[in-house]
Amino acid sequence: DVSPPPPRREFRLPVPDARHLKWIVTAWLAGVLLMSARLLGGWTFARRLLRKNVAPLDQWQDVADRLRERLDIRRAVRVLESAAAAAPSVVGWLRPVILLPVSVLSGLTPRQVEILIAHELAHVRRHDYLVNLLQSALESLLFYHPAVWWLSARVREERELCCDDLAIRATGDPRNVHLQPEHPAPASPKRVVHAASEQEPRVVRSHRRF
Repeated sequence: DVSPPPPRREFRLPVPDARHLKWIVTAWLAGVLLMSARLLGGWTFARRLLRKNVAPLDQWQDVADRLRERLDIRRAVRVLESAAAAAPSVVGWLRPVILLPVSVLSGLTPRQVEILIAHELAHVRRHDYLVNLLQSALESLLFYHPAVWWLSARVREERELCCDDLAIRATGDPRNVHLQPEHPAPASPKRVVHAASEQEPRVVRSHRRF
């Protein structure tokens, strides 16, 4: 006699209890709201920087216009000096503005400031301001997943390296660039270039790649 085949086992994903599911959804919504509030606060702070202690930089505006043509950027980009900004940055997408902190203008050579402006213009060319907003929105929705934060950090790292490459191509031979402040501060002089995003080490690595 042939024995009947054993019954097949059906694999089913465990379904959380309705009570547990309620708390899971509530915790996720709370996290999304907190992350969204953080994102909105950052956007509001960035917009406030445009109206607080800023002044036009006619000399560097001419440099930015020349670099903008080299990078094939058709939109107008203003360059402003900011006493409130902690690091060079781009604010806005439709009407982008480059903010240069006073410490950068006083502590770096003209050549170094030109490279920083080219780096920020590279962000404008790549539409990184809008891309970063979309990336931050995705982080808010998937805040609970460690892989999202790891991947997001790698994307930001590569974004900065790509902008370094474009900046070097727009400004000339990277072998003539030395990213050390002209008048270094007593404490942490290397962070004068880009305190928030560690701009200087990225540019140095980009130079080594050429």
